[in-house]
Amino acid sequence: MPAGKKTHPKPAAPPARMPQQARSEESRANILDAARKAFAQRGFEAANIRDIATDAGVTHTLIRYHFGSKEELWKEVVTHMFERLSEEMREGLKGAKGASPQDSLREFLRTYIRYCARNPEHVRIMIMESVHGGDRIEWMISYIRKSHQNQTPFLRRLMKDGDIPEVWLVSLFYSISAICQMPFVLAQSIKGVYGVDILSDEAIEAHTDTVLALLLRDKPKNAKRWPALPAWTAAR
Repeated sequence: MPAGKKTHPKPAAPPARMPQQARSEESRANILDAARKAFAQRGFEAANIRDIATDAGVTHTLIRYHFGSKEELWKEVVTHMFERLSEEMREGLKGAKGASPQDSLREFLRTYIRYCARNPEHVRIMIMESVHGGDRIEWMISYIRKSHQNQTPFLRRLMKDGDIPEVWLVSLFYSISAICQMPFVLAQSIKGVYGVDILSDEAIEAHTDTVLALLLRDKPKNAKRWPALPAWTAAR
């Protein structure tokens, strides 16, 4: 290199652009996430497409391009919720293959509680539509009926074998759903009353221990790690 000749660093290569299909899929996922939260917080009627677009970081036109109407967006949100639930339940139950019916139920409950903790919007949307009634809950019912039909033989077997009480099937389904779901739906109430973040790992574990104790009489193993409660809850 000749003396005194200055060298200049090569300009950095421009960042690789995300392929169009990947950008489209990312935008679609962001829209579904924002829409799920909007429908859960405000209900279908009050949810606004322009607000959803802002929350998703996309344009109002892009939502119309991907989903058409608000009604179709709502249906896509619900379909995605139930598909996610099915996928997570399948993955969570892989470890229970060959297990006893009671152990299978334990793993089912653990997996379902974790899903409910991560996706409280699922239940909020179902509750809102059940309260209002109409075409949307009728449309959603096909997913719920399919889930119950798939689980009925398993629950019938548990009842026949004496692993769980022989009770009315409707009450059993909705009691299990409620005991697993509702603390996460009522997270703000629990925070205000007990000062506990029910969505924390420790609280989710404590809730799981409680459900297993109530439904299967399991002795809690992790009580020392449960979140502390206010002094007024202490035994007197």
